[in-house]
Amino acid sequence: MTKFDHFNFLSPIYDHIFGNSSQSTIIELANIQPHHRVLDAGGGTGRVAALVSSLAYETVIVDSAFKMLQVASKKGIQVSNANAEQLPMINGIFDRILMVDALHHVADQQKTLDELWRLLKPGGLLIVEEPDIRHWLVKLIALGEKLLLMRSHFLKPSKIKAMCSYIDVETIEVRTEKGFAWIIISKRKVQNYKE
Repeated sequence: MTKFDHFNFLSPIYDHIFGNSSQSTIIELANIQPHHRVLDAGGGTGRVAALVSSLAYETVIVDSAFKMLQVASKKGIQVSNANAEQLPMINGIFDRILMVDALHHVADQQKTLDELWRLLKPGGLLIVEEPDIRHWLVKLIALGEKLLLMRSHFLKPSKIKAMCSYIDVETIEVRTEKGFAWIIISKRKVQNYKE
């Protein structure tokens, strides 16, 4: 029996429901430069990528919901249809990787974070924005998604931080505000040694 795909179903009206929020916090945290390649992981209809694309050299959305990507491609954004646990891209290609409100939807959260880390260039930033499950309103949202039979699994910010304890992490920071959490992880730059 095929599972109901909530995101493909909502794709034609998703932007109308959730709006084209300015996403000013994540844009500020990402500090995107004109030479950067940016990946919007789980980017759906391109709400965030549309804002980022004017700042970066290249912006790509990867998402498993094909119909969401059709909406994004109409906005002129490059898209790739894939599951976040196995991305069809080469190592270290992106300067910035953003995952906004999507980690709780993937089937394997650790594998997804590992894949995003694999794609991040040395010196790059991975920023995961998630609803903070410690907040009462997010607990209600989590209950609602469970009742809708979505595969959502919300994590505490400290758990996401612990899952990102890679050997080449330069810094890792958690910020929280009004029911949202941002986990900002920088990848250590490769040292050039002369022989």
